[in-house]
Amino acid sequence: MPSGPLAHICFLVEDLDKAIEDWTKILGVLDPAQLEQRLVRYDDFDGAEAGGGGDDRMAWATFVNPGGAEIQLMAPGKDTHLGKRLAKHGEHVHHVCFTTEDPAEASRRLAEQGIEVLGGVNQDPEWDWQQWTWVSPKSAHGTLVEVAKPYRAVDGQWVDGMAADAKDAG
Repeated sequence: MPSGPLAHICFLVEDLDKAIEDWTKILGVLDPAQLEQRLVRYDDFDGAEAGGGGDDRMAWATFVNPGGAEIQLMAPGKDTHLGKRLAKHGEHVHHVCFTTEDPAEASRRLAEQGIEVLGGVNQDPEWDWQQWTWVSPKSAHGTLVEVAKPYRAVDGQWVDGMAADAKDAG
């Protein structure tokens, strides 16, 4: 898990393997620490929100960086919502992610401040510990912002960051 609340910057990419190759070179020069841990990679992942119809199948990978923000790459299926977006707009930053122990409370507080929050809090059907919500690009001046529970990479997989931290402390 990154050391601060800015968890990752996510890019929509056409070719995941090429993007990994290029970002490995970039990080090798600019942030070699992100290459020290095993890449977290899922080659067939349903990124649809909870209850979604599987319209966001993708492959994705994240360079793990315990000391700062991570680089995440998403390569959506061509006929998915994100695949159509990629075809229309080309490769680009999809979102930035901040972590918090309580995304629902953060969402409520953001809304109180007049920030547009998109929908409710989502629950991942495969990772019951993971929850997230979104801040509208309208409020974030053009960038989609994810607000998620903390996570940590263990052996190339995501695990509950809060449980892992509690286990490490105990």
